[in-house]
Amino acid sequence: MKRFLALLLSIVVAFWATPQSLAAPKAITAGLGSIYTPPVDADNFLLSGKSVIYYANVESETADILVTSFDFTNTRSWQLKIDSGADEVVSSASTDPVGNIWLVGSASLLTQSETTTPNTGVDNPDGVTEDPSPALRSDMNQLALWKISQKGELLATYLLPQKSVPLTTGVSAKNSGISITGILESKPFLVTATNTGVFSKITFLGSSKTEINSVIRSEDGTTSLYGSSAETLAGKKLMGKRDGILMKVSKTGAITSLVRSSANGASRGWTSGDSSNLLSGYVLTGAKSEIAITKFTSTFAPTWTTRYAGIGAPISISGGGFSYLAFTSKSTITGINGWKPNEAGLIVLTFNGKGALQAATSLPGLLTPLNLAYSRDRGVLGLASSADGSVSIFTLVAR
Repeated sequence: MKRFLALLLSIVVAFWATPQSLAAPKAITAGLGSIYTPPVDADNFLLSGKSVIYYANVESETADILVTSFDFTNTRSWQLKIDSGADEVVSSASTDPVGNIWLVGSASLLTQSETTTPNTGVDNPDGVTEDPSPALRSDMNQLALWKISQKGELLATYLLPQKSVPLTTGVSAKNSGISITGILESKPFLVTATNTGVFSKITFLGSSKTEINSVIRSEDGTTSLYGSSAETLAGKKLMGKRDGILMKVSKTGAITSLVRSSANGASRGWTSGDSSNLLSGYVLTGAKSEIAITKFTSTFAPTWTTRYAGIGAPISISGGGFSYLAFTSKSTITGINGWKPNEAGLIVLTFNGKGALQAATSLPGLLTPLNLAYSRDRGVLGLASSADGSVSIFTLVAR
């Protein structure tokens, strides 16, 4: 009897220690969301209170950046063009807790033929000066960080020179500073900066076999990174064909924690993660393609998880006590009525705090999720592309 009770107890403990794949208690019916044409040409957006901040790379005599803010009524509040006279390109953006907007990308410097007036607000220890003419543009080998106020004022430009062109892929801004990820010399990297533009040394996070897709900075100065890897990292060996990774890096750039998400013979990767440790990604096993969403604790322990047949790179976000998952689906989904796509399309699922499916929203004509954001004032706002490459804004509320 004692052995039986001990065995029963071990089974119960194992059951509750393992994250449970949750299904909806009853079928729900997919509703229709709303699709809009962006009010301005944009590569992407971010939410800041009641405002939607669109940003885009534009071409004139040089490569420039255009940032435009629209209020709750879709009325333009301000527009800022970043044009130093050299080339600058933005790839990612974030807001900090006080409402400043931080853009990250790459830029080139102007090589002057004569002494000119220095540019105000640029971190420029080498004394490089700017003048529209005459000038020769160097390679875009400057990692660039731009700080913009809530009113659309360019407060500062901070540059970190590199030997080759850096490709920045993510930025997260807090009161404690800014964390930036990217690719340099084919290797993923992390670099941090103070709010006054003092950069740390660049930390490389593996080789070209590792990919970082999301960066989340904490107020204590640590950084959480989510992505995938096909190599040994921090002493943790590869377990599948490719593993999803959750990594925490200290203020000094040391990897303090690394968790691998794997399955035998499968390729896994986390493509999206937020500050509440909600992650989503892909699971490829042979010809089978699935989308996974998992809620983790601050120590990277899973609390709930579920999978759906889907393709591509999903995006997830938390907000208002719910979790949202946007992904491309080309088949029916168990537990969801009214979703029978004839071809691949975009669907957004809503979960409660325990991971139970609450709602499904279809967006006819849209295919690939590009962004998903939440604010208390605006709710959920997304960006997605269609099969023809055009880009649209969507909400989960029907017109």
